[in-house]
Amino acid sequence: MHAGGEDVWTFADFRPGHSFGEMSLVLDESRLEQWQSIYGDGGLDGGARPGDVPRGLLVTCMMEAYLGLIGPRPPGNIHASQKIAFGSCRPRLGDSLSLRATCLDKVERKGRGWVTFEVSVDKEGQNLLRGEIRTVWAK
Repeated sequence: MHAGGEDVWTFADFRPGHSFGEMSLVLDESRLEQWQSIYGDGGLDGGARPGDVPRGLLVTCMMEAYLGLIGPRPPGNIHASQKIAFGSCRPRLGDSLSLRATCLDKVERKGRGWVTFEVSVDKEGQNLLRGEIRTVWAK
C-alpha cells in the first residue's frame, strides 16, 4: 500500500524523489515475437548485430514497469507526454533487465495535478533507456 493509505494513489501522496521500487524482465523469444507480431521483422536501427533486439521494444518494457510499479491508479488519468533517451548499450535477446520507477516532480496547474515519473531500464548497471512519463492525475 502507498503512503496515503487510500485505495489508489492521489496527487497529494506523491513526493519528488520517491522510488516505487524495481522489477525485472527478460528480453526472451516470447517478448520479441509479440513485438514482431505488431511491427514485423523490422525495427532494428543501423549498426545492429545478430541477437540485437529493436530498441523500441524497450519502450514497451518501460510502459510495463510504469503500469506494474505505480499503482493502484485512479481511473481517468491522462497520459500527457513522454520523453525517451536511449543509452549507448544495445539490448540483446536474453538480456535480463532491471526497471525502476521514481516520482520526479508534481505540480498543480489550473486545478489539475501533473505528475512526472522517471522509468529507467538497465542491464548489468548499464543504462539502456531513461524515460519520463507526464500524467494528469485524476484524483
